[in-house]
Amino acid sequence: MDREERLVPGIRGVRGVVGVGPGRVGAEPAVSPALEKLAELVRQAEAKTRARKIEGETQHAAEQFRAAELRARKAVERFRVVRPASLRALEQADHDEQLLKDLMRKLAQFKSSLNSETDAERLIETSRAEIENARRRARADLEDVGRDVEEARRDLRTATDAYRNLRREIDRLQPELAEQFAVEDRLLWDAEAHFPGGQLQLLAHEVDAGMTAFGALGKLEQYARLKVWIGRFRHYQAAHDRDAEMTEELQALSHRVFHQLKFLSRTYEPGYIEAFRQDFSTDWAAYVAEAQEQLIQAVENSRRARDTSDSRDRDRSSTTVSRVVPHPSASLSIPRGGTASLAELRSLVARARLPEEGLDEFLDILKQTVEDVGPSHPELLRLALPFREHIAGENGLDILRRTLEGIQARRDQATLRDDNLDDEGEDDDDRTDEDDDDFEDE
Repeated sequence: MDREERLVPGIRGVRGVVGVGPGRVGAEPAVSPALEKLAELVRQAEAKTRARKIEGETQHAAEQFRAAELRARKAVERFRVVRPASLRALEQADHDEQLLKDLMRKLAQFKSSLNSETDAERLIETSRAEIENARRRARADLEDVGRDVEEARRDLRTATDAYRNLRREIDRLQPELAEQFAVEDRLLWDAEAHFPGGQLQLLAHEVDAGMTAFGALGKLEQYARLKVWIGRFRHYQAAHDRDAEMTEELQALSHRVFHQLKFLSRTYEPGYIEAFRQDFSTDWAAYVAEAQEQLIQAVENSRRARDTSDSRDRDRSSTTVSRVVPHPSASLSIPRGGTASLAELRSLVARARLPEEGLDEFLDILKQTVEDVGPSHPELLRLALPFREHIAGENGLDILRRTLEGIQARRDQATLRDDNLDDEGEDDDDRTDEDDDDFEDE
């Protein structure tokens, strides 16, 4: 008997007889609507009770996760300090032992010239003991930090898995509580850094999970999300200790993740992202932080755009009855959504003397168009390119400005090549996507 049946006896029977009429032989009478509503109320109450319990369990799991992450971070930091020092101590012990052997051979040759053979033997024994003690301490330190790191990683993995499982339940039952665990969610990425190749594996999971729904995102959100992912990939690739842990399995995973990101960029063309270029380098931690801020802003803009669109749809529905229906043969149609703002921008560019007149109106309409169709729409780029020097601001205009600058730079380079190649021009297609240059994992 399941939990629902134990809490609400007869609910299963209620479900089973809904819609059963009295005309059927042997059938039970139909359940009254009031009883069915009561059963639904009980089910909702059970779900809320379960959600409250899950919330408490998640809070407890988050505390354990934070404590385990702190312990693992301290263990890894200690390991990175103690291990090199212990290895140097072992090398020094080997060097001292070899030196002692050389000195003992020379003592054997010049034994007759020694003032005190007893002193020499005592110093030899003392040196042996010091060398052995140094070696023993270094090995003990290595074993201690290694054991501490392994235990901390094991506890952290257990705490991380428990927290993730409960967070999924929170997202399913009470998604509005996700903000309470934003700190712990961001800490997941840092926690994976305590495992060999952990950040790359976590990134691979995120990309795999996000590829299916990527096409349903707005252009600004696609751009920011892809920028976060490629920034994390380059951050991992540039790590100083990456080569020490880069196994063949991680090497293959690295290639797969990069080609997935390149596929998303080529397929959806959200905008030019310089991090795909092999010759581009920066402070990757700051780059990822900036991209995450852009992602938060893009998500908020998408939410506001959806709210505005819903409001317009409601207003349009309320006036449908009083609106005059055009003749079926009429060729004019009223543009909607992103097409409306794009049409308005096209009309303004055609009639105004930009940039001398109407520049403020142009920027306002341009900002709305970017929110509607994204900063890499071909028609938007064509209309905005002549006025790129006057475009500045947030809400996607900064992305649009960089994209336009990239287009103009490629045009200038193509013109220069045409001049230098004696009519052997190369195709200049105004692409806003990133260069196709691959960079190999070192």
